[in-house]
Amino acid sequence: MKAEKLYVFIDSVTNFFKQINSHEASVDTPYIHDNEKPLAYDFSGVISITGPLEGSVYVSSETPMLRNILQKMGEPDNSIHLLKDLVGEIANTISGNARREFGSEFIISPPIIVDGVPPSSLLPKDRRSYIIPVTWDKYKTIIGICLQ
Repeated sequence: MKAEKLYVFIDSVTNFFKQINSHEASVDTPYIHDNEKPLAYDFSGVISITGPLEGSVYVSSETPMLRNILQKMGEPDNSIHLLKDLVGEIANTISGNARREFGSEFIISPPIIVDGVPPSSLLPKDRRSYIIPVTWDKYKTIIGICLQ
């Protein structure tokens, strides 16, 4: 995937935070990272991609960030189950928006939720990922894009 296509993912994540009517997300400079030691926070939502581009897109977030998002959305339940659902929903939203840009052949799977780092079956060690660091309020999340 060409670096100039990253704007699709950046726009998607900033729009997600605008929708919850709170702090704007700030996006740091994207960079390439090898998958030997993938980056991740507490929970990751992984979307497998098939079609002309193949691989995965993942969102990994800190627990306090997810809890704060739920609070901003008016959700009183902040159980682990709901936190995992939320990180999956963020990954699904970002990938769904990218699908509109890349076309109907950009096939996305339902999110797979993992604790921490996505396994190598979803994030192969012989590939590299674009990492988009995002800060919202004082919390951190990353968008990982591993497509070829």
